[in-house]
Amino acid sequence: MKKINYKSTTSLLTLFALLLVFIPGSSIAAETDSANVSKNSNILMIEGKIKRFNSDSQTVLLQLKTGEKLSILIDWNTALVGYASPSEIEKGNKVKIWHSTGNNTTTAIKIEKKLMVGC
Repeated sequence: MKKINYKSTTSLLTLFALLLVFIPGSSIAAETDSANVSKNSNILMIEGKIKRFNSDSQTVLLQLKTGEKLSILIDWNTALVGYASPSEIEKGNKVKIWHSTGNNTTTAIKIEKKLMVGC
């Protein structure tokens, strides 16, 4: 029978355990750096009524409560709540839109359809 070398087995298991501990820890550190970048971006929320949706350019013209109109771009990253797809957005819908501004464009991050309450 072979004699088991306990020192080499123990050191090998210790090395393996250290790898399991440090490899996931380094990926978590990388994720927190990217999370800080998104926290630093300026995200605003507005409410209003849809005046027009252009499916070709994927833009929404929103009329705010103050009467001001704002054109907002919808891209593939835009989250939709209350809509299955952007094609369901209709004139007259009341919505909340979280958006970011940059490069002379206002891009929607999230569009939430407000519930219509009535009798």
